[in-house]
Amino acid sequence: MAICLVLAFLAGNRDISWADTEVYVMSFLDYTPTLSDLTQYSQPFGYAEMGFYYIGVVVKTFTSNVAIYFLVVALLSFFFLYKAFDKYCLYPIFGVCAYVSRFYLNRNFVQIRAGLSYAIILMAVQYITKRDWKRFFAWVFVAYLFHHSAIIAVPLYFLCMLDIKKRHIVMGLGMAFVIAAFFSNVVRSMVADNASDLSVDTYVTEDYQRDWGLANPLIYFQTFLLLVYTFTENRMRLTTSHYLTIRNAYFYSTLILITLSCYTTLSGRVSSQFATLEMVIIPSIAYSFLKRDRWIAYLGMGAALTAIFYLNYYGH
Repeated sequence: MAICLVLAFLAGNRDISWADTEVYVMSFLDYTPTLSDLTQYSQPFGYAEMGFYYIGVVVKTFTSNVAIYFLVVALLSFFFLYKAFDKYCLYPIFGVCAYVSRFYLNRNFVQIRAGLSYAIILMAVQYITKRDWKRFFAWVFVAYLFHHSAIIAVPLYFLCMLDIKKRHIVMGLGMAFVIAAFFSNVVRSMVADNASDLSVDTYVTEDYQRDWGLANPLIYFQTFLLLVYTFTENRMRLTTSHYLTIRNAYFYSTLILITLSCYTTLSGRVSSQFATLEMVIIPSIAYSFLKRDRWIAYLGMGAALTAIFYLNYYGH
């Protein structure tokens, strides 16, 4: 909890030079009214989600301090993340490290609407295991108010109703690679035709046409983690009662990443919602090692996470 508070404080007090931050500052200072001035319907500037807009309205009612605005958003995000760390992680401190290295900078410094929305979705994953569809879809709706990509979580509930075996995961990955390798034109056509309906217009424009395709190293990173997590099932089931839900969610994420790989940015953004479950998967993999050999896993995990954080940091 203390680490989550520190991370939220750092995110809230970040420099305005971070990507997207200037737009949020302009939206908050120039286009966000107070509750007393909210006499007619108005649209947010720079984004469309009204739930996130009203967070700004409430904060603006008490202060116009941008740092406090960002801090409130960060605290809300880490409140739900803390719930997720506590609920799913065998080693919560390692889960935090995995999250920081791979997602913290993008989610809490740049894509703050998605960061809040995805944190809510992660907390709600537990209700899939419990087959509590009312609570799950209620939280998905709340998350949707902060970022429309939360709608991607809807199919997961139905996917988790299937009895997915190891062979199904291998076959699904194989089919995804075939689609990415030989039917990318079909994928492009389908995405282009539905971009507006799915609110992903921005990510199919020329500015986002960096097409790594199957050369994207992230594809193989996720595939490797998924297969290890899948084929150590007997051991992994001991780490959390939500094992199958987490595995299926990460499988879903990896399929999206591979299938949409002709749009590198789009595939990364859409798949990252459940890729965040690496905060559970990576620390759990260390548990599959014999006790005397776990230091090797810790050392390797630490080196990998440090390298990923380094690349993310200097990538910004």
